[in-house]
Amino acid sequence: MTAFRTLCGLVADHAHAAPAGVAMRQKRHGIWQELSWAAMAEIADALAAGLIDIGMAPGAHVGILSENRREWVLAQFGIMAAGGVTVGMYPTSPAAEIRHLVTASDSSILFIEDQEQLDKIKELQGELPVLRQVIILDPKGVRGETLLNLTSFDALVERGRAVLARHGAEIAARKGGISPDDTAMMVFTSGSTGLPKAAEITHGNLWVAVEIAQDMFCDFPAGTNILSYLPLCHIAEQNITVVNAVSGRRVMNFGESLRTVTLDLRDIAPQIFFGVPRIWEKMQSAVLVQAQTTGRLRRMLTLAALQGAARRGAVPRHEWARGARGAHWICDMLVYRHIRAYLGLSRCRFAISAAAPITPELLAFMRGIGVDIREAWGMSETTGAATLQPPFGACLGRVGPPLRGVELKIAPDGELLVRGGIVFKGYYRNPDATADTLRDGWLHTGDVAQMESDGSISIIDRKKDIMINAAGKNLSPSLIENTLKASPYIKEVIVIADQRPYVTALVQIDYETVRLWAEGQQLSYTTFRSLAEDARVRALIDAEVARLNAGLARVEQVKKTHLLVKELDHDDGEVTATMKVRRASIAKAYAREIDAMYGDGGPG
Repeated sequence: MTAFRTLCGLVADHAHAAPAGVAMRQKRHGIWQELSWAAMAEIADALAAGLIDIGMAPGAHVGILSENRREWVLAQFGIMAAGGVTVGMYPTSPAAEIRHLVTASDSSILFIEDQEQLDKIKELQGELPVLRQVIILDPKGVRGETLLNLTSFDALVERGRAVLARHGAEIAARKGGISPDDTAMMVFTSGSTGLPKAAEITHGNLWVAVEIAQDMFCDFPAGTNILSYLPLCHIAEQNITVVNAVSGRRVMNFGESLRTVTLDLRDIAPQIFFGVPRIWEKMQSAVLVQAQTTGRLRRMLTLAALQGAARRGAVPRHEWARGARGAHWICDMLVYRHIRAYLGLSRCRFAISAAAPITPELLAFMRGIGVDIREAWGMSETTGAATLQPPFGACLGRVGPPLRGVELKIAPDGELLVRGGIVFKGYYRNPDATADTLRDGWLHTGDVAQMESDGSISIIDRKKDIMINAAGKNLSPSLIENTLKASPYIKEVIVIADQRPYVTALVQIDYETVRLWAEGQQLSYTTFRSLAEDARVRALIDAEVARLNAGLARVEQVKKTHLLVKELDHDDGEVTATMKVRRASIAKAYAREIDAMYGDGGPG
């Protein structure tokens, strides 16, 4: 292990070694604007001086409430250089949730993105006693506002530059005083079963993550592109963008918004790309839709190639016979390389899927067209990834073996336990939850897992989500849900089975693919609700469920479904900011529909 460094220390190292090297790009009004490592280090120090000048004490907790943009990361490095703790918050959070995030983390300073976020803070006047300073990244529309000493990001940078000489020694002292055990950032858990908890990630945790990244991406030189689009307050995005970039002088790219990801991907064509399963599902749907809407001859060729991709991709590439390799080479020349270019993955050599289970069918499809998706497993409490599949899934377990320095074991009740330098410090101001999670040096993950003979791991489900039906049979709802979500017409599934005689499910249609199917059927509709309530859509989903049920054991098969007439919504408390289902909330909100599926005494 090399000598401990902080992330802001690594930024300073890169600024010295390659001052003109590109550190990040930001797309604004269609133009990608670059920032060098030297410029990034200078802004971070100016921000640190500005924060100290407005009274930020060492160890202060500073929140960031914004979508991904370069100012997010610059603020993070500035906070770190001033000896503070970064607290990431989801920009989609409603005011009531922001109240909890600010209060639970004791954030005294808050960076916010724009007027929309300021309006949420206004709603909470008098309810945030610790918060004393707000800094806005985009001040458009807030001229004259003075709430909580409001100032702009640019004004803070200029203030810092003006006083940098005065505070230079203090900044150096604060940077030099950081120890591996000091908290670097707080990452909130998803809150799928209760209020989100603030997981404390130390500088030592981040340094171990840097060393892991240096191992994982050792074949990718300085200048390698990464597209940042998933929330930076999530540990996975911190891992893949910030930690990965500073570990090897790679380039962080920030698009105009989450809505422009498709265009941004084509612009950047990153060599490394991280996507949650929903991103990969949308890519697959886009490819299938495009294939169906081309001319007859091209459609036949493309669909045949895609069927072959799904078939070959289900087998690890190192096991392919000569015929399969030849067929793939021909299809790649004619079809697959064009698809990868369309998706923005023409240069991608390392693709990762994590944060939720991904279906084997989707993995096979993407790998078959030449996208090397490697499943990873981790959590906020492990500072990101703890396991990773080898290239093209060459292992027995679904999420691969542990990464360097990570120890795994399976408890007698099947729970996965983790030990190593990536394991977090604990939950801020929550000793009971910390003591329950960290026991005898092991992190109790809450995931039920299986270890294969080659040391790789398969995740079965969350321990708390395992359901026991009326006959006493244990069921994994995630297994059933992900089996059904292999359908391009199904976006979300919530299984109902606990203490029930048979399995049912609430199903949310995939609006985009069902809409295109409906248009092909000359089916008239006006809204999401009218589409979901149409009898022909009902029949389509029933047929898909019947088809996919064949891959499940009889006791796991879904006997009845209810189609949701709206998309699950964070504001309604149905999903978390990371789109994880809040099962208890949904069971309560849809109690009548659930009871109706069991009302006649049998599945029919």
